[in-house]
Amino acid sequence: MSKFKFDEMPQLRLLSDVQIEEIHEKAVNILGSSGVIFDDVNSLKVLSDAGCQVDAESRMVKLPRDVIEKAIMTAPGSLDLYDRDGNFYCTVGDGVTRFNPGSSAGNILTGDGVTVRPSGVADLKLLTKVAQSLDAIDFVSSSVVCEEAPGKLGSQYLYYTEMQNSVKPIIGGATDVAGVPRTFKLLEAVRGSRGSASEKPYSIFDICVTSPLKWSHIACSNILDCAANGIPVELISAQIAGATGPVTLTGAILQHTVELLSGLVLAQTAAPGLPVIYGGAPCIFNMKTMYTPMEAMESTMITAGYTLMGKYYGLPVHTYAAMSDAKTVDYQAGMETARSGMAALLAGVDNVSGAGGLNVIAEMSIEKLVMDADFIGTLKHMAGGLKFDEDALAEELIMKVGPGGNYLGQKHTLLNFRKEQNYDNIAMNYQERAAWNKEGGRSVFETAAEYVDRIREREICALDSVRTERLDNAFIDVCLDSGLTKEDALVLIEACRKA
Repeated sequence: MSKFKFDEMPQLRLLSDVQIEEIHEKAVNILGSSGVIFDDVNSLKVLSDAGCQVDAESRMVKLPRDVIEKAIMTAPGSLDLYDRDGNFYCTVGDGVTRFNPGSSAGNILTGDGVTVRPSGVADLKLLTKVAQSLDAIDFVSSSVVCEEAPGKLGSQYLYYTEMQNSVKPIIGGATDVAGVPRTFKLLEAVRGSRGSASEKPYSIFDICVTSPLKWSHIACSNILDCAANGIPVELISAQIAGATGPVTLTGAILQHTVELLSGLVLAQTAAPGLPVIYGGAPCIFNMKTMYTPMEAMESTMITAGYTLMGKYYGLPVHTYAAMSDAKTVDYQAGMETARSGMAALLAGVDNVSGAGGLNVIAEMSIEKLVMDADFIGTLKHMAGGLKFDEDALAEELIMKVGPGGNYLGQKHTLLNFRKEQNYDNIAMNYQERAAWNKEGGRSVFETAAEYVDRIREREICALDSVRTERLDNAFIDVCLDSGLTKEDALVLIEACRKA
């Protein structure tokens, strides 16, 4: 009926088509007029050869419109990911929102829900096993940094641990210039050949711009090395609105666009067609507390805006969401996790990092990861939409049952209740109080903790002996490349075994 105006209903679209195009034009103007720093001589040569204006002394690069547009056109709109065994896993950019745990937390919130301590390899091993066990969690990630890992080793100990405890693709990255080729040695060892590691990617590499408007020597080198090895990259702007980016939200979105487009140009000029995900981890600078929350509403609004820009460029989009800035698993944690996760889904984000995360991703809670998986499962159920056919509409059944009737005994109910309702939750409780009390009256956190303890004792997705030996040898080589001794490597391997 014409009375109803659905196009006037609120939508999670904070920018109009005209505004999107204006942000794009302003970003192109900034890139061509003032430019971005690429602090790496190899990247400067790549960009110069592509037609960019390079100042070798300041390392400032101005990118012309035609180079930008060519990069946008050559970047693929999706990428295929494979699991540890080389089997097709999923297509990122197929319209499905996928989730993985938060990354690079220095601390772990222990199972008592109160104590926070530095993270270790035992935490990463358990977290990886739990993520592997949860159907709602699509990828594993370098969730905690592991205090046992020597700084000069970079992130390779994290990859080594994850590869042994999960078959799911890994969202990871590097912390130094040599990180990508060293990690590729591990990928090659698990897969058995360089070709399989390159042609059937098993990991996505996060690479962060240094806001405002600078790609560091490490970031540039990582991009070029990923391009050389065929590793998909997830470019991330982690600007802080009001500190390392404009305090205005549209200004933050514009700077994000400039930073991501410049990184896209480097990736595509180095290797046209390299899969690139348009990512971000926006924060705001809270002038009242001097804190930088990632899950403030304003951070979510920036995500909603830059997601539209990424979709405008036809790229898969990433963000940090389904996490919280809270310090315990409390009301704030649940509210922020649910709000940001729902917003990311409705905005069309393809890859969402953050489940299990607390305190600006400085801490991870494995129990919260289980709870978050329950919530994410409901999101995925909603994303499946409404079934709309004669059976689902149930017109004849409604007339048959009639006023005052009951549907519990109907065959239609038996055939459809599992299709229409989600029963996959682990920790959430949907009992009436008497039944809940009879079973112990456990809180959601306590139920999640019990699940974590069960997974702790299980062997999940262990590598076979042949690939374990290859991976161990590759890890020893990586340690030697990093300046460690073979004895150092063996100590780390044994620590992972015993964790």
